[in-house]
Amino acid sequence: MSISPSTHCITDCSILNQTTCQLVSRRPMMVDQDTIYSHLWSQDGCYNSTLFQATEGYKVYEKFSVLMSVLMIILGLLGLCGNMFSIAVLARKEMRNCFNHILIAINICDSLHLVFAIMDAVRNSFGDFYPVQLLQIFPYIHYPFYRISLCASIYLIISVAIERYLAVCQPHHYREVQSDSCRSLLYILPSLATALAVNCSRFLETETDRICIDFSKCGPCYDGAVWAYYVKPTKLRMDKQYIIYYHTWTWVVSTGLVPFIILMFLNLRILISLKRLRSRLNVSCSGVNPDKAKMRERRVTQQSRDLNLAIVLISTVIMFFFCHLPRLVTSIYEAANIHSILDCREKGQDKTPLWFMYVTAAVQLLMVVNASLNLPIYFFAGKSFRETSMQLIRCFLPPFIIRVDEDNNIVGGVLTVEPSTSALEQVEQVEQVEGQLDMLVMKEEEVMTVH
Repeated sequence: MSISPSTHCITDCSILNQTTCQLVSRRPMMVDQDTIYSHLWSQDGCYNSTLFQATEGYKVYEKFSVLMSVLMIILGLLGLCGNMFSIAVLARKEMRNCFNHILIAINICDSLHLVFAIMDAVRNSFGDFYPVQLLQIFPYIHYPFYRISLCASIYLIISVAIERYLAVCQPHHYREVQSDSCRSLLYILPSLATALAVNCSRFLETETDRICIDFSKCGPCYDGAVWAYYVKPTKLRMDKQYIIYYHTWTWVVSTGLVPFIILMFLNLRILISLKRLRSRLNVSCSGVNPDKAKMRERRVTQQSRDLNLAIVLISTVIMFFFCHLPRLVTSIYEAANIHSILDCREKGQDKTPLWFMYVTAAVQLLMVVNASLNLPIYFFAGKSFRETSMQLIRCFLPPFIIRVDEDNNIVGGVLTVEPSTSALEQVEQVEQVEGQLDMLVMKEEEVMTVH
């Protein structure tokens, strides 16, 4: 787009680096550190942002922020590869169930969050590599969906906890509804809709603006005037009431306090119920006839599967608590001090402490860590996932390695053979029959308990 002659352009050559032909983000202040600190703080605790950014402490923080961005990019790329592999394993036929379908949705949301986290790290620390085209659509894609993907992942973890709670704590109801092939959508769609509803105003918080710069007289870097695009907050984002009631407290409650309380309650109930079920099954298996013993043995097998899935859930929730607890603490601190912070900003100053900036940068890295560790959690905590992963890996191994592995599987003249598709179908049919037998046994136990 051509620039009209009447357009006011920036022509200050001092903000242009003649060597790299890039804009200088901030002019270095040649001020003595003692002079800075003597004029930095006011009596109400506010500080001058320009002077604060010239201190040695802030310069160290900038280096720390760049380090966090580099780690976010590296871990994000590794996490994307791991999540793609997890999705490939969970989508296999022998792994299809409601629990794993929700895990697939979690991995997809975590992968989207990693993509936007990598983009955000590049934009904040390596802005020259962030494409202008992405900057123009930043308010509509990058900024809102970065938050939406995080919320969706949180709510999907709650959904998978509810699914396991019903399976372990309310087995009668679970047996009745588990045959529904679309049951996973009842967990996934509400989670996504809630995440979108909580973040719908994010689309109105930022906007892209442009400014004309003309450095044609500053050297060979520019031939004429060009447009420089940048992102700025909207009036809604700067509104004091909006910041207090939505951006602070609503975010703390909807993504911190409520998910933490729900997950703690559900996981404690799951642990207690699993302990009771295992002890009851061990007692009921003694002193019964062989037929009933076989049916109870099938129930023990089913409970073992539920236990393994519960271990995957609990491991995921523990990692969630570990990574999100600092975010919750910093959010509560910000909410408790938001009035004084906004009062300082109205004066053109700031009140954000330096330690809070460090913790905020580390929290962003923890969000990337949480979204990147799905594969290790599933592999080490889930027996079925681990076995299916090894089968999938064997499909990509060279033939001579597979032959050596098959030779090692021959023990005492017996060769272990992988089940065929028809065998897997038979297993599914047997599991359905076992589920019906389990219902009969549970009803029989209830009748015996009544008598």
